[in-house]
Amino acid sequence: MQLDKIIITLRQRSPWEAMDLGVMVMRKLWPVILFPWLILMSGVLCFVIFAEYQGYWYFGSIFLWLIKPVYESMILHIISRGIFGEYLSASDVYSSMGEWLKTGLRTTFFFWRLSPSRSFNMPVNLLEGLTGSKRKKRLESLHRVAGSHSMGLTIIGVHFEYVVLMTLYVLLFFIAPDTTVEYFNSIVEDSNDQTLWFVIGSILYAITLFILEPFYVASGFMLYLNRRTQLEGWDIELDFKKLAQRLNDPHFQSYKGRDRNEIDQQVIDTGNARD
Repeated sequence: MQLDKIIITLRQRSPWEAMDLGVMVMRKLWPVILFPWLILMSGVLCFVIFAEYQGYWYFGSIFLWLIKPVYESMILHIISRGIFGEYLSASDVYSSMGEWLKTGLRTTFFFWRLSPSRSFNMPVNLLEGLTGSKRKKRLESLHRVAGSHSMGLTIIGVHFEYVVLMTLYVLLFFIAPDTTVEYFNSIVEDSNDQTLWFVIGSILYAITLFILEPFYVASGFMLYLNRRTQLEGWDIELDFKKLAQRLNDPHFQSYKGRDRNEIDQQVIDTGNARD
């Protein structure tokens, strides 16, 4: 990681402050994520709608939820580079699909999928590429302080999903007032209408994920970066790099080898000139 190119102020923060920073980072990187994220979600949603019209109602709905790690791995792939000043285009993202898709699918079909700390653990899988005992040791050190906060982040995310999804359903009832509960109950027996409702539900859930998933991933990643900073002193390392650059600055070099009294006299003369 090129710490000197990072777009945030690198310092040790509390876990909640780090997660809040993730929201602000996401607001800055949203234009970078928007197009590739829209392509992925649109493709998945089209597949889900096709499956539901073929009669696989529950499969389509569950599939949209099941492969959330795939969404998250792609978003993390973009954010992890954007945070260090490398802004990927959609073609860059999908040309390197093998890097993030493998991690996303592996997380989807392993027990990691059900981990309440998934957004916090994902950088270890995707960015560090650790497996086995090395991965376990890394997660133990990361979770020692921030583990409960990463679980809290997931719980908050689930509640936000519920609120946004219910809000979209309420808006639907306002837009189409005929879709009352009584009307819904009357069409349950009609398979065509059932399919329509599953499709509508999938679309609304996809919109919910499209809005919230990037913020969830960004907050988890900032929590991860903050913990790495605490463990490895990245803020101190960056300060030393800045100091080294300052020492190598030509303006600073002009003072090397000069007599101390000469430098002090120059400072005094400069002050008198200002007066």
